[in-house]
Amino acid sequence: MTAKPLPLPLTGARARAAVGLAAGAAVVTLALAVAACSSPKPPAFTPGGPASGAGTATATPLAQPSGPPGVTMPPFGANAHIDMTSWLPSTASLVPAVNADKDFELAYLYAEYTGGQSGDWTSYVSAGMAEALRGSLAAQNVTTQSFKGTIRFFDMSVLRDPKITKDVDVSGCVDDAGALNTDLKTGQVLPGQSPSDQSYYKYTDELAPVTGGQWQVVGNYAPIYYPQAKECKP
Repeated sequence: MTAKPLPLPLTGARARAAVGLAAGAAVVTLALAVAACSSPKPPAFTPGGPASGAGTATATPLAQPSGPPGVTMPPFGANAHIDMTSWLPSTASLVPAVNADKDFELAYLYAEYTGGQSGDWTSYVSAGMAEALRGSLAAQNVTTQSFKGTIRFFDMSVLRDPKITKDVDVSGCVDDAGALNTDLKTGQVLPGQSPSDQSYYKYTDELAPVTGGQWQVVGNYAPIYYPQAKECKP
């Protein structure tokens, strides 16, 4: 049974060792400068909704119409609530990078929620990152599943990348112990699920500046789970 929902995989978009931080490695050169801009909100997707089969978008009441200021909250259905931290760095020049990362994390989570059908997350990533993540979203355990419940993002921070000085690393804690995987077509909770140490983890995304003062995600480190990430379990 996969964790619910899936943390972002360590992807081939970063030329680093699969075990995490490898010294002397570099991020794949950006092939496309896609500005981290918000795309129009699609109708709310309802996994297992009475008027929908897999792949059908239906307009339903939203659990939350918006996120923190400066962040785009995707149209999750009323069965899902995403609690995104409102934290921002005191350094004004880093605020757009943190907001771009929040937008990406939310948009990718929405792609998982829709069984891999939403492509809004591509607005926030480099071409190499997009290619790698498309493969992950095409996996059967993504295309046949959704999730319900509450997911929290908290304890966020941002630092200059130690190897590429123009880039920044945005980290945050995720608590998905209150979420359950569901069948995409029926909406029924899948069996054999319970909170575990992997329900609490710390992620780190690397972002690079692009044209117009925007930022895009160019890579991600392997997630760190509780108890190694002690701060990520409430």
